[in-house]
Amino acid sequence: MTGARQKGMAIIGALVVVAAASVATANIMERQTLLADTLAGERDRVQAKWLLRSGLDWSRIILWNDARSNAVTLKDAIWAQPIEGLEIRAPGSTRQAYFSGLIEDEQGKYDIGRLAVNGTVTASELASLRQLLASLGLPDWLAPAIAARVASAQTGPQSEATAPGLRTVRDLLSIEGMTLETVTVVSEYLTVLPYKSPLNINTASAEVLSASIPQLDLAQARSLVEQRNRGQWFNSRGDFLNRLSDPKVAVDIQVDVRSEWFKVTGEVMLDHATASMQALLQRQGSTLPAVQWIEG
Repeated sequence: MTGARQKGMAIIGALVVVAAASVATANIMERQTLLADTLAGERDRVQAKWLLRSGLDWSRIILWNDARSNAVTLKDAIWAQPIEGLEIRAPGSTRQAYFSGLIEDEQGKYDIGRLAVNGTVTASELASLRQLLASLGLPDWLAPAIAARVASAQTGPQSEATAPGLRTVRDLLSIEGMTLETVTVVSEYLTVLPYKSPLNINTASAEVLSASIPQLDLAQARSLVEQRNRGQWFNSRGDFLNRLSDPKVAVDIQVDVRSEWFKVTGEVMLDHATASMQALLQRQGSTLPAVQWIEG
């Protein structure tokens, strides 16, 4: 009887050992699978980022060719056409990636860097921003809040910067009460440029034109934009002034028909990995546009 009991206990012990070994093996396999998935995901993210850099190089070439072919910067040019879900497949590979990208003329927007000089808000520029934001249906408190944020990042004769510098409009999220939805809206009309540049009258919206040019009301600006978008582009600053009902309105305003600054936004989806990128390009002369900064 005792022997049978001992034999039974040995069998139970063996089953326990086998069960424990099975659990340990399952855990090891699970960790290996998780590690393999993690490595595969990281590989896909790295590859997606490389594809994004290729997209950035493509943008530089497109803008370079445009500068060589056109004396003015127009909204109907090849560079301005967005790309959605372009299939990319490496030679000899069955894996597919999908690229989406957009190039925007930043000189067709209102540069918020003009809102302050040496840490002091400029009243006339604040009034322009108030008008622009009002035309977009945004609250009145937003303009002085943005102006104060711009001023706080500047150093003046008697003051030091109290906030980090702004690189993109998205940095305005640091303002109390600012929402991502609002930033998304104003990103189509506002920009941050490294230094003051003329407004491109061939790519600016009616809202930006009206806000940037004193005494040019929104109705007049919309009429000009409608003419422009029908193909009656502005060939020069003088051409633009001649079309105004009162050319003196914009005599002291910095406007141009050609742009140097462009923002590139791109996204690549590769299997389960997604990578995004944003960059600011500067186009000068006959050389390839230079990358001012890149994020992502």
